[in-house]
Amino acid sequence: MQTSPQPVALISSLTPEGGTNLAAVCWWVYLESDPPFMGFSMWKESYTCELVDKNKKTVISIPGEAISKEAFECGKVSGRDVNKAEKYKLELQGGEIKYPVHSRLAFVCTVENQVDVGECTFFICRVDEVYFNENERQLFALAGKEMLATVEEKIRNAESGENLEPVFSSLNGGFWSC
Repeated sequence: MQTSPQPVALISSLTPEGGTNLAAVCWWVYLESDPPFMGFSMWKESYTCELVDKNKKTVISIPGEAISKEAFECGKVSGRDVNKAEKYKLELQGGEIKYPVHSRLAFVCTVENQVDVGECTFFICRVDEVYFNENERQLFALAGKEMLATVEEKIRNAESGENLEPVFSSLNGGFWSC
């Protein structure tokens, strides 16, 4: 079953070389506010799952409209094979584990627990720091992850009776983790 819209996140993880791996996901959730906890699900065979399991640290960032195409592409290739930040020319910021500059929100997290859920691992993370950029608009996956767009764009098009013009679209959505 596909749901739409799905909020998109990029999961940043630390590579053995000290770089940043990025993975696009839709399966993430706020779990608790005091103390703050979040969770996300990753396919067990993914490079990101391997890195987060090993390092127990991650950044969950909410990409902004300015990097819609790049965020979409991060869900189509494995970080095992390519440095996505370099390939898609994503400018990164942050501490040891970096996240894209054009992020609406970024949650720096420590993994507290993980649970096997079918073919995935669900990571339960304590939020250590939060960064917010009010100038970025959050992206959502629409039409079964075939496009990324902002909610404002979807509402504006629905009210006018026009078809939604995606910020970025692809007919073959790759192997997103969501």
